Amino acid sequence: MTDRSSTGPGAGQADAIVVGAGAAGMMAALSAAHHGARVLLLEKDLEGPSNLRVSGGLFPGAGTRWQQAAGVEDSAAAFAADLRAKGGVATNEAIVDAVAGRSADTAHFLADVAGIPVHLMTEVVAPGHRVARLHATPAESGRELLALMRAALRRFPAIEVVDRVETLGLERDEGFAVATRGGTYRAAAVVLATGGFAGSRELLKEFIPGVANALHSGAGPNDGCALRWGRALGAAVAMMDGYQGQGHVNTNGKTRLGMALPPLGAFLCNRKGERFVNEDIGPSALAAVELAQPGGVALEVFDGRIHAIALRQGPYREAWEAGAIVTANDPASLAKAAGLPAEAVAAFVATYEQFAADTRAGKDAFGRTRFGEPLRAPLHAAWVTGSLAHTQGGLAVDAGARVLKTDGSAIEGLYAAGGAAASLAGRGGEGYLPGNGLAQSFALGLIAGERIASVRASIRLRAR
Repeated sequence: MTDRSSTGPGAGQADAIVVGAGAAGMMAALSAAHHGARVLLLEKDLEGPSNLRVSGGLFPGAGTRWQQAAGVEDSAAAFAADLRAKGGVATNEAIVDAVAGRSADTAHFLADVAGIPVHLMTEVVAPGHRVARLHATPAESGRELLALMRAALRRFPAIEVVDRVETLGLERDEGFAVATRGGTYRAAAVVLATGGFAGSRELLKEFIPGVANALHSGAGPNDGCALRWGRALGAAVAMMDGYQGQGHVNTNGKTRLGMALPPLGAFLCNRKGERFVNEDIGPSALAAVELAQPGGVALEVFDGRIHAIALRQGPYREAWEAGAIVTANDPASLAKAAGLPAEAVAAFVATYEQFAADTRAGKDAFGRTRFGEPLRAPLHAAWVTGSLAHTQGGLAVDAGARVLKTDGSAIEGLYAAGGAAASLAGRGGEGYLPGNGLAQSFALGLIAGERIASVRASIRLRAR
């Protein structure tokens, strides 16, 4: 990998241009280079904000060797079934089987080709997943995964990374021309991996007005540029009402607890000291429910056992180190620290403890069936709120990651992945299954890279 400033490109040197060096863009570049293609990877700011950097770095893999070693039975069909169960009628049928079917391949690619250490998270079965399916790097951190993928890029001389590129537009010009402030880059194929539109109030008001003014806990510009460029070329869009909510963001807006706490046994109460939700519905669907509570906030309560497990995950560690989590010896002390009615806190803790202690209790009043172990002192708690992490709508693509026109035909040579492409489900935050974002980013990125290399090889054969 070569890093240089944008001083004007060498036009015929790359088989493909990848715009955006996030999860999807890096996977596409690595995949294409691994299969013999030359790639130019353009990035606005390698050291700047990134959705991958602030994520938990957890990605699904169905049927991986790590699952097999742990005795976890899983398959692409089972993953696809879980995606459809969560997405319902808003499931993106154009890509769901492709993403589920390549999920194990992406995990193996990261380990075997990119040289990244990968393991299966066995302590937590994420909401909506029937088995332990989320994988991670050692620190279980998006920051770490990004750094490891960036390091992998440097091991591929066929990938040239151009930093500090302000991309202005995309045109078809005997292939594609990517206009930037430093010049115009040309190649036969382009992968748009520029992120979604969570940072664009204009596009949010057009497509998801209900969250247009929500706290944006994602990162990066996410200005929807891929949507604008694709639509100008006649591309269709899909899943535009879908988004990933985040229900575990601390009220400082800077840190979050991660999605693992409720499956381990954490619960939530509002400012009245009352429980109000099945906490295990998943972080995306939880966000809107929290925002409907008094003040749009909730107190997440858990114990030392859960705290010890959660410390293995990057987002929670950052929240703990930032002082966003309080500790108390008993419910009364917790109520005092949080400014909640002591009697109400004692009552809901006692009720919750009953369900946790009695495995035959079944569903509680909110429909929760998984409670974890009864909580034991010391107790921990943190105020959280709902936020918009990233959008799920984007350019319509097929199972080959090719961008589609409004008539359903493909724009040959143009690919999209990650936030730039329509993801796995619409339906607000309800259709988002934990890990959907990286599942789609990695699978479509992997597929786009393979297709680019395949087309390049085919052209060279015909030229002989």
